[in-house]
Amino acid sequence: MSMHIPENVLRSVLEAADIRQVIEEFVPLKKRGRNWIGLCPFHPDKDPSFSISPEKQIFYCFGCGEGGDVLKFLMKLQGMTFVEAVKNLAGRYGIHIPEETRSPIQQRRRKMREVLISLNDQSADFFHRNLLESPDGSRARAYLRERGLDENIISKFRLGWAQDKWEGLVNHLRKNGLSLEDAEKAGLVIARKPGSGCYDRFRNRIIFPIMDRSGSVVALGGRVLGDDQPKYLNSPETLVYHKGKVLYGLFQNRGAIRSAGVGYLVEGYMDLLALVQAGITNVVATLGTALTENHARQLKGLCRDWVLSFDGDSAGIKAAIRAVPLFYNLNMGVNVMSLSDGDDPDSYIRREGPESWKLSGRSSPTGMDFVIEQGLAAHGRGPEGKFRILEDVLGVLSMIDDPLRKSLLLGHAAQKIGVREESLWEGLGGGGSKDRRNRNTVRRHGREKTQRHSSDPKPGENRAEAKLIGFILCHPEYLGTFEQVGLDMWLEDPSIRELWRAIFHLFNLEGRFELSELCRQLVSMPDLKAMAMRLAADFPPCDNPDEMHASLIRYCEERRKRTLRRHLMEQIRSSEDDVDHVSLLRQLQQLR
Repeated sequence: MSMHIPENVLRSVLEAADIRQVIEEFVPLKKRGRNWIGLCPFHPDKDPSFSISPEKQIFYCFGCGEGGDVLKFLMKLQGMTFVEAVKNLAGRYGIHIPEETRSPIQQRRRKMREVLISLNDQSADFFHRNLLESPDGSRARAYLRERGLDENIISKFRLGWAQDKWEGLVNHLRKNGLSLEDAEKAGLVIARKPGSGCYDRFRNRIIFPIMDRSGSVVALGGRVLGDDQPKYLNSPETLVYHKGKVLYGLFQNRGAIRSAGVGYLVEGYMDLLALVQAGITNVVATLGTALTENHARQLKGLCRDWVLSFDGDSAGIKAAIRAVPLFYNLNMGVNVMSLSDGDDPDSYIRREGPESWKLSGRSSPTGMDFVIEQGLAAHGRGPEGKFRILEDVLGVLSMIDDPLRKSLLLGHAAQKIGVREESLWEGLGGGGSKDRRNRNTVRRHGREKTQRHSSDPKPGENRAEAKLIGFILCHPEYLGTFEQVGLDMWLEDPSIRELWRAIFHLFNLEGRFELSELCRQLVSMPDLKAMAMRLAADFPPCDNPDEMHASLIRYCEERRKRTLRRHLMEQIRSSEDDVDHVSLLRQLQQLR
């Protein structure tokens, strides 16, 4: 569990931090009135839409909707956790963070984590020196040159060489007084029979240090030179390494991904390194494992639009199809580059070059179109072929929770394949099919108006949340009272949540709120601007705003508590040994 930052220390850090000073280290700023503006570091920005209020100590981008305080900025830009961001600022301003009281189990786990990371780091250095300096490292150096990798890439990613020896690393660790028992826990060495010592896990392999998002070496990967199997070998899962939570290259390339506003996702080390060598630096790799929801959430923290480029064989195609719904379910954009069978990103970029790669990425089909196109190519348009394609399409749709996104994708898929939407709804278990049939029946008989009334709900929109934001838009005098009820935390509708953030940050930046100014600021986000105008029209000023305000505050507070209770229950169910269950149960009781 993450360390606890005492409230008084957090307050001291935030009071000492100067958000303009911190942000200006990364973004050139110009003064405009009371605020400072610049080009947003979180999306491609031509006209300055990124605004900082030194008075309020917050930032907000009217182009992409990112906003928050100085901690949020560092967490987003640098990929830090909350605790890491606090520590970073505390170090800048000379504020001491006292060590928290830990249970014996927590202390042992923390100490062991530090030991394992240190062992991984020292082993990576050992292998890196072997590659650069050892005589038999010439084979590895020649191999990397053949693959087109230069010294800058070797240095940036700390590539190494594990000699073809059973105890090369073992002898190095023993010579430096390091524990082989701990090295076994780190997955670096393997124990022989009891009492017979250990031997190296990695032998005759190019070594790829695997770093977490903070830059700590948590594992190693190795690519064999020769015909030995397996071709690629990674550290086993350990206290510090969980393959479903780590992405190769994220630490080195996160800044490039944020600047580009779009990222490429590939499968392996050499795919990523070949792309970086060619100047395509907005890329991360999955370490050859299936993409997980945790991976997808980390990707979303870097940018919202991703292009998948897996191997062109059947395994790569299946992996891409399985990954697509993870992006859709997190409200992200996903496209898939189609490579020919036997091709991979490494071979493609070395053969065709970076411009062809970028063009292929820009013209790649969306995730859903890729699923359909692969099905058509494999099964054809006949009845049996369509049935097989629908299985893959339904597999994607069944994993998407957002009803609006699901409905839009379903309609698109039905049109593309040439089947009735009702058939797809029925294949999903009937969800939504009755309403859709009713609407279609009304249209056929001409009994539905062609224009939807402004107060009719948008499909899939949460009406309670829409009513809340409509009230705030029409009664901005109450806006400040909604600051403490956690709307950012529990608003479920993504568009409504983005609109609330825009409203709140404009209010904090300007010290007041006017709908006309909000619409002017949202000129680059037309969908959000249209939603603001529609909700303001749908929910005009009420006769008794004080009563309505009191009712909405009660509703917000209940939603906030419900969300906090759910988060606490999830932590309590955690299997981590160092979770403080007593403290969590006490917090849960206070929310009753």
